[in-house]
Amino acid sequence: MTVIQVNNILNSKEVNILLVGALSTSAMFVAEAVSYMTYMMDISEDNRQKGNLFYGFVSLHGLRLVVVKWSMYLLSFCQLLGKSLMVNIIYQIGGKTLVVAVMGGEMVAYLIFKVVRGDFRYWVPVPQGTSLAGSLITRVVVKVTCDFTGFLHARHPYEMGGFYWLLNMVLTQTSVFGAIKLKEDYGWGDEVAERGKRFVKDDQYFQIASAELALWLVAMMGLLLASEKDYRFTFYSLRTAKQYSRAKFDSGVDSMMIEIFEDHPSYYDDFKELVVVWLGDNWNRWHQEHPKWFTDDVIKVSEHVMEWKGVEGSGREWKR
Repeated sequence: MTVIQVNNILNSKEVNILLVGALSTSAMFVAEAVSYMTYMMDISEDNRQKGNLFYGFVSLHGLRLVVVKWSMYLLSFCQLLGKSLMVNIIYQIGGKTLVVAVMGGEMVAYLIFKVVRGDFRYWVPVPQGTSLAGSLITRVVVKVTCDFTGFLHARHPYEMGGFYWLLNMVLTQTSVFGAIKLKEDYGWGDEVAERGKRFVKDDQYFQIASAELALWLVAMMGLLLASEKDYRFTFYSLRTAKQYSRAKFDSGVDSMMIEIFEDHPSYYDDFKELVVVWLGDNWNRWHQEHPKWFTDDVIKVSEHVMEWKGVEGSGREWKR
């Protein structure tokens, strides 16, 4: 909807308050929605206890809380407007074909990045035979969502990861200027007469993009400076999903270590021997103490792991 509204404004022959109001409302609604989701997930007590390797960048009080919330809001607002502006300029140059080519190229580059780093398979333990197809669909959906919203949770290692999340936002901002340059050189998609009738002239695109970039930079600086110091690395971390799963296991905290069983089994294949030893050392104690995270689902998955053929013949007797 925002892409269409930006297109209407760029092609208007005079200022239309209704169009500007509709655009502002759409962008603000999206920014509020994704910022609120990220905020609620980060301040969740459960997430901060079990996922404190990632959750906790939002300060819970004071001026820093206000700055972080507004910074998230502005980042999403700028991301949506920037991407919509870029898409429309590209459309003016080469129509739908060029838009599909550009966005398709961005998607292919992202998927190649995931594959090369061994980070393509999604974390959800779906039924056998559906994992790769499901991973492809999910990766594409998350990438498109983040393209237009800058959804901060997408920096999680299970999603885009901090590095690519930040790179994706930087590419969006710079691609607007690239599209403007292409339009200056190859803007053969427009009639000269029609360009002259538009309220927003071609030579004003640079000014609009510069103002939007300045606002984005302010929001990014506010986010980095006001967020909790121990979690700033999550905005640019190169940690993969499998590395994150291993970090949970290496934490030494049972309630966090057990969460590896919520991931696809391939995530802990590389250290499965350590998992089996850890389960064996604590199995009987957990059954006696019954911690709240030791659910029937956890027991089922744990028993399957302990029956793994790699420990057959070890002589260890598992007691239920």
